[in-house]
Amino acid sequence: MRSRLFLAAAVSLAALAAAASVSAQETEFFQEPSGVRVDFKWDFLARYDRISHLLLRPDIVRGRFEFRPEVDLVVSDRFRIGARAVGDLGTDQNSDNTRNFDNYRSTGARLERYFVEGKPGRFRLLAGSFEMPLVASEMLWDHDIQTLGAAAAWELPAGSSTLTFAAGGFRGPQREGDRTRIGAGQVVWRLGDASRFSVEAAASYWSFDPDHLRVTFIRQNYTEPPNEGGPAYVSRFRIGDFLLRFRFPAGRVPVMLSLDGVKNFGSREEAKGDDKALEASVTLGRVGTPGQVRGFYTFQYIQRDALLGAYNTDDWWFHTWYRGHRVGLAVTMFPQVYVQASAMVQQRLDRNTWLNRYMLDLVKMF
Repeated sequence: MRSRLFLAAAVSLAALAAAASVSAQETEFFQEPSGVRVDFKWDFLARYDRISHLLLRPDIVRGRFEFRPEVDLVVSDRFRIGARAVGDLGTDQNSDNTRNFDNYRSTGARLERYFVEGKPGRFRLLAGSFEMPLVASEMLWDHDIQTLGAAAAWELPAGSSTLTFAAGGFRGPQREGDRTRIGAGQVVWRLGDASRFSVEAAASYWSFDPDHLRVTFIRQNYTEPPNEGGPAYVSRFRIGDFLLRFRFPAGRVPVMLSLDGVKNFGSREEAKGDDKALEASVTLGRVGTPGQVRGFYTFQYIQRDALLGAYNTDDWWFHTWYRGHRVGLAVTMFPQVYVQASAMVQQRLDRNTWLNRYMLDLVKMF
């Protein structure tokens, strides 16, 4: 199987190189159209994934290939309609996704994004199915999960800085009958210029009301016996989140420092006090232009009921109830095409053993 994975990755790399060359030629010989236009863009992921030191399970070695084309009808700089499909092909089975805590299907295709976006004045309005529009780290929300609902944001000048007030209501982001209702409100303060020094501070409150969420998405949270509406959680999930980001150059290298703190104000019974989470990360460099390099390090500490584990990142094996470290390095090979290697070690908070995960990604960006 490994030889098939590497052969597929090599073919993917050659195809992406050809696509990057064509894209560069189009950029050189054709000017950007004005007025109403149709934009087509796509991204692609080829991943080798190995997870070892699992309790009572052999090592997992698998490949994942994902293609996402998007078409946008851009009426003006203030109005657009978009749609995006996703196709997945994996070397494991869809039946494996549940016990592997995946947010995606190994094999399948679907329309995952369809939305209308308007920008009247200082407002931004969204309706349909779209990427989570609120500022959030992957610890809180997996940005591969699309949200069905509506959202609005209002940006105001505040001296030399800006304030953005945002709110959204979403329904059923997970697959297979999920009717969970999610409401969130946020205020974001931004100051400065990333080419010199900038600060972004976001404070938000999230309310999750699980409804017909399959038992398989409970993952590591405290539970009671299931009812007809799906899993019965011990806690309610009323999440307060504070995210702070600094951007500045170190010589010619762009740097981003990020701190994210979470508390679940809805924890109850045995989950009381088991309700806080922290993420700290540093990113050096960028990707996109051939020769550019990006490295990162992330630390996460998440108590068992700090977050609803159905919706946060699946790049970490466990979704809550763990501590862990992740490090990675990416090198841009062609325009908008990079290769990234990353390694993660993770320990569930009730165990002494550490789990290891290694990923090698070939990525074509939008």
